[in-house]
Amino acid sequence: MEPEKAQEISERDQLWASLRVLKPEIERIATGEADVFQQQGEFVKLLARIVLTELDFRQRFTEASEDGVA
Repeated sequence: MEPEKAQEISERDQLWASLRVLKPEIERIATGEADVFQQQGEFVKLLARIVLTELDFRQRFTEASEDGVA
C-alpha cells in the first residue's frame, strides 16, 4: 500500500474513532434530548471534519475505481 494511502486511511480511522467518545452526546441529539444549538461548538466542527473526510475519501475511492487503480 502506498504511504499516502496508508496515511489517509489512518487519519480517517482516527476521526471515526473520535466519535466513540461522543456517542452518548450523539445519542442525546438523535433522540431529541439535547439542544444542539447550545452545545454545537467543537462537537459540530468535529462532525463536519469527519463528514468532509469521508466524502473526500469516497470520491477519491470512486475515481480510483473508475480509473482501475483500486
